[in-house]
This record gives sequence, structure tokens and C-alpha cells, in this order.
Amino acid sequence: MGRVSASLQLPYAVETVFGVATRIADLPRWLPEVIAAELLDTELAVGSRVRLRMGAAAGNSEIVGTVKQYRPPNILAIGGSAGPLSIDVRTRLEGVSETGTRIVLEIEVHAPPLLGFVAREAERRINAELAGSLERLRALIEAETAPV
Repeated sequence: MGRVSASLQLPYAVETVFGVATRIADLPRWLPEVIAAELLDTELAVGSRVRLRMGAAAGNSEIVGTVKQYRPPNILAIGGSAGPLSIDVRTRLEGVSETGTRIVLEIEVHAPPLLGFVAREAERRINAELAGSLERLRALIEAETAPV
């Protein structure tokens, strides 16, 4: 099992950050190792199904997972598996002021002992990309909130 986490404080209201961070179709634009994402149900809620296609570090696997926690505007947690590999992604937000939000991103990768090298490689790559992924999220939010 490998777990990585990172956090970032953003100068936006928690509702704004949550709205962008939880848009499933945009996960590949900022989340490490996710190269495609699709909400399989009509709305995002606990129990909704999500399909994630992962990059090379996660064995180019396709994971069909479910939303484990969904509490706007503070928590979205998705967990799923593809064969012996399972991944849990948890996004937690807390408003630190009316216009400031701290986002914490936690990713856990699980694999059986014989495939532990896959989990370790996924953990290494995700950890290397995590800070950059939160900066990509910041850029998405800035692009959406910029005056026209």
C-alpha cells in the first residue's frame, strides 16, 4: 500500500474550489496519472459510479469506482479497483476565510504483495506529480474566475 498527500491554500471561496475540483470530466486536467474520467451516473452523489483510465504508473488500468463520500463543499472520496490494483482518492477542503480555501489531496494505491512493485511505482510517480497537480487545479480555477 502506498499513500501520498499534498495540500495547497488557494485564494478562492471553498464553494468555488469544490465546484472545479469535483468536476469528474476535468480530473485528467489536474489529477496525477488520470488520463480520462467519466461520471457513469446522471449526478454526482454517494454511490455514483466513476470510470477512471489511469496512466503508465498505474499499469494503464481502467478503474470503475464509486463515490464513497460526497459532502459539498468539503469532501469528495472515490474508490475503485481494476483487477488486483485499487485506488482511493480523497479531496478535502476547508474554508480558512471567506475567500480562502485549503485543499488536501490524498491518494492511496493498493496491490497484493506479488504486485507491490506496481503500487510502489504508482506511489513514486504520483508523489512526484502531486504538487504540480494542485498547481494545475489552481490554474483551472483562475481561468474560470478571471474577469471576462
